[in-house]
Amino acid sequence: MRVHVVANLNARGLRASALLERVRTRASADVCVHETTSVDDLDGIVRRALDDGASLVVLAGGDGTFMSGVTALDHARATMGVTRLPTVALLPLGTVGTVARNLGERGEPLALLDRWIADPEGVHALPRPTLRVTSETATGPEDRVGFIVGTGLVAKFFEEYEARGATGVPLAGRIVARVFAESFTGGPLADRILSPMPCELEVDGVRQPIAGVSLLCAAVVRDLGLGMKVCYRAGERTDRFHLVASALRPAELGPRAPRVIMGKTIGGDGHVDALVERFTVRFPEPDGPWVLDGDMFRARSITVTAGPVMRVVAP
Repeated sequence: MRVHVVANLNARGLRASALLERVRTRASADVCVHETTSVDDLDGIVRRALDDGASLVVLAGGDGTFMSGVTALDHARATMGVTRLPTVALLPLGTVGTVARNLGERGEPLALLDRWIADPEGVHALPRPTLRVTSETATGPEDRVGFIVGTGLVAKFFEEYEARGATGVPLAGRIVARVFAESFTGGPLADRILSPMPCELEVDGVRQPIAGVSLLCAAVVRDLGLGMKVCYRAGERTDRFHLVASALRPAELGPRAPRVIMGKTIGGDGHVDALVERFTVRFPEPDGPWVLDGDMFRARSITVTAGPVMRVVAP
């Protein structure tokens, strides 16, 4: 089969039965539609796609679906000895879709899907860098591939976002606006989200002289959502990625938000802003929170390096 479509039934856009039924009707002799509700299904799905010699794998869902899908493709390549992965298309059907907005095409989802299916070998695709994140957990090491990784305020923001229902961009915007306003007045939400998180940071083999981070983010895409261009140099190279880390307190960090929107360095004492090959974050507790493409995880430590370059359908 030339095209394999992986449909995450947990994605908000596929919870509507009418859309799901329309996706199902695209199945044919050349198109296989896989429906899944669990990340555990993905290894088997992508192995089948690679066995079939798929030229295009469509990941339909949110940012977590894209991260889990490219991770499964990378794992399958390593175990199956595949030298070239199929082109990946990101079909945004989640609540936010930050990665797809940075890398993929925009438009009505079924219209995009129909165009890709009609000519899978002729789609316009570009090589895109990724991040590889190896986390040390209580049950052993875990390896994932994605596009945006963070901790500090990134993890605290997603904890707040999920606690309020994780309903999409409007909610995320309200949280950001309140944190920004409270950073000037010392409000409780800003203090909770922006205060430095205790951890050790090592960058390219050098231990950084800070005891924690209020913000740490590394990415291969520039817009991390809501116009926040924290990693404004993301994507410049495939062997390095942009890391930004800050130890500033809430009253210093919050007012620098306009600089982030303009794609400028945050600056300040004890900050890191560079293209790097690797970094490691070690948490004082065994369940330190960190985020990859909008999905929350916990670990004793994480090590981030450049991941595989993948061909992704682009405008």
